[in-house]
Amino acid sequence: MYHRLLAALLLTVCLVPLASGEAWAASSMVPPNPSPSSLYTDSPMLAPGAITVHPYAEMLESGSLDDYESEPVASIADPIEPWNRFWFHFNDIFYIYIAEPVYNAWVFITPHQLRSGLKNFFSNLLFPMRFINNILQFRFMEAGVEFGRFIINTTTTIGFADVAKGHKTVVPVDPSGEDFGQTLGRWGIGHGFYIIWPFIGPSSLRDSVGRVGDLFTDPLFYVRPWELGTGTELGLRFNALGDVLPLYNDLNSIAVDPYIAMREAYVNFRNSQVLH
Repeated sequence: MYHRLLAALLLTVCLVPLASGEAWAASSMVPPNPSPSSLYTDSPMLAPGAITVHPYAEMLESGSLDDYESEPVASIADPIEPWNRFWFHFNDIFYIYIAEPVYNAWVFITPHQLRSGLKNFFSNLLFPMRFINNILQFRFMEAGVEFGRFIINTTTTIGFADVAKGHKTVVPVDPSGEDFGQTLGRWGIGHGFYIIWPFIGPSSLRDSVGRVGDLFTDPLFYVRPWELGTGTELGLRFNALGDVLPLYNDLNSIAVDPYIAMREAYVNFRNSQVLH
């Protein structure tokens, strides 16, 4: 019997309420004008088909029509799958039964303008990460665009409004920006193996190292006392949680095995970011 067509799925950046992270993929299932990723003010625009997930939780070798000869093909090594599945289910419970109800309460008591302003402020605050990683990738024109946007937004609204968003740039720049995991990928370093972290969500060995590098470009990392910096970071990330939850719920509802669906979508999305 022929296998069903792969279901297209885009995600925004990983789920990052409690630690540094990057943007997940935007999904074609998201309503018009998708909200920004958990880190940046806009989600990257990917070409159709950049992320594909098999609805029956396995990716099969193309060109094989014999069910008995086909073998599941994973896009990344997953040697610690028991660990990953445990934390996947842990995160699933946390997001659905704790984070989502609390965030809904936050939405109910705060105006949209305040939430949007805080997301813009956080995006502007993370300018050093995007700027430095563009330099490390020898993307000097893109680094100049990031610098110009930072100056405009900071001097006009202290970053609470993305005034520079509508300005034409000399080169197109992915609004989600660059991170150190992408930089390592551009240097030719592969993912290594797949890993899921508690609260943070899906990652890889390469991107986990990249997260550590990104900490040193996050201004809040240097705020003292550390309780103030950490609390501010968590609060700003929590404010952007609404950009992740709808995509997370869509993914859980579309696949027979959401674990594999999320793994494949994450890896394909990160690959597309490195190649863009």
